[in-house]
Amino acid sequence: MRTLPSELRPVRRLVLTLALCAGLAAWPFRDAPADTNAPPPPTPAPGLEEARTGYIVADLDGGAVLASRRADEAFLPASTAKLATAVAALEILGGEHRFETSLRLSGDRLYLVGGGDPLLAVEDLMSLARAAADAGVGQARFFYDDSLLPDAAEIDAGQSGRATYNAGVSALSLSFNRRRLVWGAKPGGGLAAFALPGGDLAPLRAALGKGETLFHRLETPDGPTWSVTARREGRTWLPVRRPSRFTAGLFRELAAMQGLALTEPQPGAAPADARPVARHLGARLVDIAALSLQYSNNLVAELVGLGAARRLAGKPESLPASAARLQAELDRRLGGDGAEWLLDRHSGLSSRARASPRRMAALLRYADGRRYGGRSFASLLPISGWKGSLADLEDEPALAFRVWAKTGTMYYGRGLAGFLYTASGRRAVFALFTSDLDERRRLDALGPEPDAEERERADAWLGRAKALERDLLRRWALAF
Repeated sequence: MRTLPSELRPVRRLVLTLALCAGLAAWPFRDAPADTNAPPPPTPAPGLEEARTGYIVADLDGGAVLASRRADEAFLPASTAKLATAVAALEILGGEHRFETSLRLSGDRLYLVGGGDPLLAVEDLMSLARAAADAGVGQARFFYDDSLLPDAAEIDAGQSGRATYNAGVSALSLSFNRRRLVWGAKPGGGLAAFALPGGDLAPLRAALGKGETLFHRLETPDGPTWSVTARREGRTWLPVRRPSRFTAGLFRELAAMQGLALTEPQPGAAPADARPVARHLGARLVDIAALSLQYSNNLVAELVGLGAARRLAGKPESLPASAARLQAELDRRLGGDGAEWLLDRHSGLSSRARASPRRMAALLRYADGRRYGGRSFASLLPISGWKGSLADLEDEPALAFRVWAKTGTMYYGRGLAGFLYTASGRRAVFALFTSDLDERRRLDALGPEPDAEERERADAWLGRAKALERDLLRRWALAF
């Protein structure tokens, strides 16, 4: 393919800039015929005939479409929705933004104030406790303030209740809101079961019985409890459903180790004139975004999105409302009416979310021209054959380091969107989705805990979708 002479490239960029300013930002890719050197799309793998696959591949510099198929149709974005959350949050809060967790004192009352830090860890609580002891706080009535963000027992009610990727959400979240449950027979008989960190799960019902290990969440007026039936000793992770109370309870234990005598934690908003005692500043937002995109942590994405939406709204909003607010802000920046997507949550965990390949690619092209905390957006993404969710492409030499993209995976929905650096040296942006919406609706109707047969069937579908995805990536990398 012929390339534009170098002396004319500035002219091309000026023309493109003027076109965008004239109102074409919502449609940044020229719907020209696909590259004549492009290979034909592969035949769907057996078992994907009823699914829909849509994609768009476009030149980043000129905007010409290199390949497209169903680029304007709606698909399940799954975790590729985290791309939208990351861009919106970085635009609104800035890459250098840090979430603050603090201790404040008002009279004889000590307040642990949550700032929505997605990476708050046990070590950070210990540091705050030590600082309070050094400041002379010997004893106090203890309160926790999580009023900055809404409190939710889980990210999405349609997902598994025992999955740690569907944990509770609050401004005082800790260690991804999960606990390690350990159980086994006592040496003298009976059953021992405990959870870390923070002592017991109260109450925990457990019994060593026959059959496979089973976990049941039991709803009570005081929140969920857990019932365990186990054939042998073992351990697993469980989600925390009331993060604020859990975080405050653990802080109280750590504070006692530092000589502080605090009462049982109670909810309460810190007065405006409460005196600062200590604070912890989290990592830079740009670095948090990189971790969220590379390892696809749902809780991190939800907290980042909630924090950005609160900055816009000036008040806490629910997960769906805050996602809608960020979508509206992105639509304002990208142009268009937003009809090509629906961001139901910040993490993509919801099966109600939708996105078109064209809209997702437009978002990425916008982000490519920005810098966040001194970093390019592409540098925040998983790297093919090397890092994050694309590390398993190490057996594809043709793709090594050429794909910087975010994956999205849920039953009957697979997505991949990001940047492609082709063998010829071309920079391209792409979005690729495969969805079977009918099968997903059928699965959702069965409830949040599909049986083993349904999971096996869905896993097989995902395997075929990933194989098709890999085939397309290989073709694009070599052809364009």
